[in-house]
Amino acid sequence: MARQRFRPITIPKQVKVTRANSDIKVQGPLGTVEGKLSSKVDIEIQTDQILVKSIENSKAGAAEQGTTRSLIINMIKGVTLGYEKILIIQGTGYRAQLAGNNIQLFVGYSSPVSLELPKEIKCELKVVKSADKGDLTYITLKSINKQLLGDVAAKIKRVRIPDPYRHKGIRYEKEHLRKKIGKRAIVQA
Repeated sequence: MARQRFRPITIPKQVKVTRANSDIKVQGPLGTVEGKLSSKVDIEIQTDQILVKSIENSKAGAAEQGTTRSLIINMIKGVTLGYEKILIIQGTGYRAQLAGNNIQLFVGYSSPVSLELPKEIKCELKVVKSADKGDLTYITLKSINKQLLGDVAAKIKRVRIPDPYRHKGIRYEKEHLRKKIGKRAIVQA
């Protein structure tokens, strides 16, 4: 994995990459993403590829080189394909609703929790009826910025972390939860 940092990044035809001082800008069919470059790294933009080079010959410089390469790859993928995260709200009476630029979460508190969504993130809600789990609300978040998308999804999940006994709360779609057995089940056995 350490040698991946030397590999050039190929630029698709519909993507344009520009650099101004320590800023990098990636434009594509879905939009534009901007990022900052580290002072330990330099990039060389050619017609169809980008080379990431370390300025310092140190362990920290090598780490920054690999990180910068991954961030640029994520930017290119974001403006061409986009990113998506799906959260599931599970619990009796738990639901979500969109109110303009905000998402309101009704998750067992005395009043709904309202979170403001950035302009770069699109949100869709879908309710699925389930016999064994009750109503499940699916929150689909889409964006071209991977880091911002992950931050917003984590902030939504933190509102009500799933209970290990009944699994009530907000979780990611592919997150595996271990169910604990209660104290009564242990005493009866």
